[in-house]
Amino acid sequence: MPGFKINLGGFKFFPLVLLLAVSCGIEDYAYIYPIPQAEILPQMNNRAVVLISDRNRDNPRFLNFVIFYRIYVSNVLQGSTTSRDTFSSINPALASDHNLIQPYIDSDTLVNTNMDALFKGRRYWYLGIYEGNIDGVLSASALGGSLVFDFTHSKNPTMEVHTAGVVSTFTLFRSTGDGIFTPRPDRFFVNHDDIWRPEYINDQFNADVVNMSGIPAGANRYTYVAMYIAAMGIDPASYSYIYSTPSLIHVFQLPETW
Repeated sequence: MPGFKINLGGFKFFPLVLLLAVSCGIEDYAYIYPIPQAEILPQMNNRAVVLISDRNRDNPRFLNFVIFYRIYVSNVLQGSTTSRDTFSSINPALASDHNLIQPYIDSDTLVNTNMDALFKGRRYWYLGIYEGNIDGVLSASALGGSLVFDFTHSKNPTMEVHTAGVVSTFTLFRSTGDGIFTPRPDRFFVNHDDIWRPEYINDQFNADVVNMSGIPAGANRYTYVAMYIAAMGIDPASYSYIYSTPSLIHVFQLPETW
């Protein structure tokens, strides 16, 4: 999804937005509000709540939220992944990726970035759902609600959408890169020897997985997925995609095969 984004920042820049709107016309500025990192509540290594304000309710440029993910192989079992200090021990690639993405989170200056290019440059992919099109689920209908991600064991991980007292549950689905790779053993977010088997971690099969070197033979292997969320819209002047800055949803441990 090519494009660029000009963002006037978060809610704290609202007076500036009003000033610019009065002086030049708000239609001259393509902006879209992010989800602040403080409005995401991670828990342990298997659950997170994302609070979605209605700041984009009257923004005609807003289309939907997008979620980028990447899976990391590890031989370390972390009971809680809420601290960034655990990322290096899980997998050095996880820490490296986050260190590159971190400056964009809640940034007031790095606001004209093509998030599609940023995340694809780190081999992140778009999250999907088993039940249909995630873009429709994360569209304007989700504003003012919340998302609950559940990676507890003995089931396929899910995302609940809470809006206006209604709860809808969706099973999370791995990407195929629009058909360019075929995830092994399947598209569910479950730890399995085929998801971390080195011969499947390539552009043909598990292009969404990064291995970890130095794991001793016979050691247990776990898998974790990092997920980031951003808002996406259309710049009416250029008809290109625009993005908000991203926020980290969580680093979830994939449940074991049951």
